[in-house]
Amino acid sequence: MDIGFTASMLSLIAIAVLYAAFDLFNKRNVPDVFAYASVLVGLAVTLLFYQNELLLSLTVALIVGSLGYVVYRMGLWGAGDYFELVAISLVFPVQPAPMFSAAVQLGLPFILSVFVATGFAAIWVVPIYYLLFVKKMWSRVPDLKHVAYGASLFTLYMVLLFFVYYFYGFGAGRVALILLVAIPSSLTLVFEEEITTRMVERIYPRRLDEGDIIAFNMMSASERRYFSKYSGFGRLATKQLIARIRNAKITLPVYRNAAPLAVFILIGVVVSLFFGNVVLFIV
Repeated sequence: MDIGFTASMLSLIAIAVLYAAFDLFNKRNVPDVFAYASVLVGLAVTLLFYQNELLLSLTVALIVGSLGYVVYRMGLWGAGDYFELVAISLVFPVQPAPMFSAAVQLGLPFILSVFVATGFAAIWVVPIYYLLFVKKMWSRVPDLKHVAYGASLFTLYMVLLFFVYYFYGFGAGRVALILLVAIPSSLTLVFEEEITTRMVERIYPRRLDEGDIIAFNMMSASERRYFSKYSGFGRLATKQLIARIRNAKITLPVYRNAAPLAVFILIGVVVSLFFGNVVLFIV
């Protein structure tokens, strides 16, 4: 095992574990200093050990950072999440040979494998955690519309399974992989409102923290009209927005009990190191 791989592995583990720890034990608040430091560590690893992939590494990091920032400004995840993904993309520019799989990885970026595995982790953990382990009275029974959404999505996955079978033949791994996505994704659509309700807490604007994500879909029409008079009102609670609305006497639904994305990213990192890009099991 060469020094470059060892340095990358140690840096990757430290970054992923620390981000997950902040997400779990620091109210999902990643200190700015650590976020910046993690990217600097990733950049140092790339410059020291991946000169041959330097252009690829920096390009992928730039793409991940740019897209991540857009998603952050849309209020779909926290700032720490995209800093972590940028750091990971720099630490391992290309998917290394997986520990427990002989599948050829096609020279794909490691961060792509992490994205895929993180998505797999999230679609399973979210419905199981919120429906079975969050102790709360059921407030919403799935309506026919959401049942139809779930059934339609499952049908689309079965169509995908047919095409995979048609082009690549039958394989237990392929069938299992598609079902592992189809089942939780469809259930999440069916129970979407109940899951969202369990993630959300209603608070007054003065209790907002920078980076909080406002649940627009849980706001009534009158609440939307009331807050629309404030400039810059959106899903993401920025310092400027909090200053504008802090004296409002109406509560806001905020994702205070949202699942910690950094934990899913940690799972995605481990799965990617062990098995590579799991999508390649289909082909």
